[in-house]
Amino acid sequence: MALLIRSLIPPLLSLTLLIFGSGLFSTFVSIRLEMSGFDVEVIGLVTSALYIGILIGSLKASRWISLLGHVRSFVLFAGASAALVLLQAVWIDPWYWAALRLIGGICMAGIFVVIESWLLILASPSLRGAILSIYLAVFYAALSAGQLLIIIADPSGLSPFFITAGLSALSIIPITSKKIETPKLCDAPAMKLNHFFKLSPLGFMGGIISGMLLAVIYGLLPVYATEIGLSVSQIGTLMAIVIFGGLSLQWPIGRWADKGNRKFVLNLASFLSAILALSIALQHPIHPIALNLIIWFFGGFSFTLYPLSMAYVCEKIQEDQIVPATGGFVLSYSLGAIAGPLCAAFFMDHLGSAGLFYFLSLITLTLACFGLYPAKSPAPENLDP
Repeated sequence: MALLIRSLIPPLLSLTLLIFGSGLFSTFVSIRLEMSGFDVEVIGLVTSALYIGILIGSLKASRWISLLGHVRSFVLFAGASAALVLLQAVWIDPWYWAALRLIGGICMAGIFVVIESWLLILASPSLRGAILSIYLAVFYAALSAGQLLIIIADPSGLSPFFITAGLSALSIIPITSKKIETPKLCDAPAMKLNHFFKLSPLGFMGGIISGMLLAVIYGLLPVYATEIGLSVSQIGTLMAIVIFGGLSLQWPIGRWADKGNRKFVLNLASFLSAILALSIALQHPIHPIALNLIIWFFGGFSFTLYPLSMAYVCEKIQEDQIVPATGGFVLSYSLGAIAGPLCAAFFMDHLGSAGLFYFLSLITLTLACFGLYPAKSPAPENLDP
């Protein structure tokens, strides 16, 4: 286990630097558009554009990685991400930003598939839940720390653009600094969506709900916080708390799922997330201290839905299908992430700011109910199209 973790330090360190900047930029985009007078529907549209790009990228990422390799693919995607962030500084316009965020989403899909398939291929099946927990803990730690940068990076100025681009460029260094063990490449075809659903209906639904939930939290929780009167520093703190909550329970829940019934753990985390989101909605307007406390637990359970769903899918596949299956999971995630901000914006428009948490409660309860249906357990099959 220790040897495996050491071999994964370079890609995880590169991921940390990249997500550190991404955490700042995701919150900054919503705040800057809000400051510029654009309404929540427009902000939701810009947020969804990123995930449309992730959807497009997930369709091709496994093929690109097979051609270029994991390291060169990461360099390409990270370098392009840095350039796109700098281009956003040229003109503050939601349609222009949406176009650049869409291209950035294509790069982000590539980065997700590179890192996640790297970890899943190198880890044995009995350790995949734990390794994904480490990956998500690193991811959320960097994302949480990135939120705090909004306190020192003036959202009305250019510093968020330069900080994010610089961190994206720096992320190339660890993964290229020395010779490291990389996954063996296999020219596996991309997994079609219907094949992925057939393989694991619950994993497919888990990817969609995870995408809805995380996109809404990153894109519209800052808008919710602004509408209830929180300052910029309080918004950064709130975002850090929800993401740190997600970090804190990754390892214990991941290990529990590895040793026990992964489906049961996924269902329980979904149900608890629904209860916690509903408690925030029903207390609206909620005291900031109570909000911070409940949202820590909400992040703790809801942020585990992504790795639990992915690990559940990987129980049903062979090693040479991990890269295309990871692409299929990112595809289902991106479908949810596109729809999530648009649907949540509709709820907020008709139910007020509390509508955000009514929506989050509804989708996580839906996943919990979906998981109650008995699942078939087919033997791994060849899913080539």
